[in-house]
Amino acid sequence: MARIYWYGLAVIYAACCVTGMILGYTWGIGGSILGMLMGAMVASVIALALNSPERMEAAIYTILSVVAVAALIYLIVTFWGVRF
Repeated sequence: MARIYWYGLAVIYAACCVTGMILGYTWGIGGSILGMLMGAMVASVIALALNSPERMEAAIYTILSVVAVAALIYLIVTFWGVRF
């Protein structure tokens, strides 16, 4: 039963990442990367909702790390060629 849970989460992550990548491709390669990370964030929220309470701390830290990486990628895509 545990294997089905983990395989289901892997399918959710893959589907959300691919969907985000396809939707973000209208902004180019950087948008595709950003879309994939946004899809991973959505999948992390789904994983947090499905996760049992005793493993909640690890799920929250995972989501926070994905949000930090997504914010970094967003800033790179936004300010790539800007000179201050």
